[in-house]
This record gives sequence, C-alpha cells and structure tokens, in this order.
Amino acid sequence: MKFNHVLLGIVCLVAAACHKTTCTSENYPPIKATRIEGSADSLRFNLSYYTSRCESFNGYQESDSAGIHVVYIKSLFQSCDCTDTLQRTERSFAVKTPGPGTHYYKWGPFNGAIDTIVIQ
Repeated sequence: MKFNHVLLGIVCLVAAACHKTTCTSENYPPIKATRIEGSADSLRFNLSYYTSRCESFNGYQESDSAGIHVVYIKSLFQSCDCTDTLQRTERSFAVKTPGPGTHYYKWGPFNGAIDTIVIQ
C-alpha cells in the first residue's frame, strides 16, 4: 500500500512538470504608421505602438490580401503577472520600392486605415 502512495506521488510530480504553465504569448498590437523620407530604392515608415517592459519586439509579420500589403508587429509577452504601464515604442520599417502603380498598405490587426501610395 505504501509503495502505491509513493508511486502515485511520483506520477503526480512528473505530470505537474509536464504541464508547466507558460506565460509567454505573442501579441499583435495596434500600429500607427507615418511615412518618412528615405532612399529612392525603398519606402520607409515609422511605426508606433504601445508595449510594456514585459514585452519585446519579435519581428514583423507580412501578408498580401486582395492587393493590400498587411504588416503586423509581433510582440512577445514574457510574464505571468506583469502589471507594468504601457509605453510608446517606435520601429522603422522599410520595403523595397515596388514598380509603378498604386500600392496599398494596412498596419496591424485593429487599424482600418489603409495607406495608398502611388508610384509613377
């Protein structure tokens, strides 16, 4: 009987170790974009968003949908109990200048605005 309790205790400890709570998650904050001057071979933007000190920049996610180039900022949240206040963060973003025509850019998941850029 004692052996069964010890065995059960070991199984519970192993199961708890296998099911650790992870407090890491990837977020996609709302972005505000402002076009800035740059070289002729690229379109440059200043992207601003709000983040806490518990988050770190984790790259961009880009996709094309119905002729619109959509850009998200990936923010990695790494805390279970962060109560930090938000701070404004800025990142520069550049894309190779596309060919002549009208091009559309959308920034982040919650911003309905679409920037229109005409290249002649």
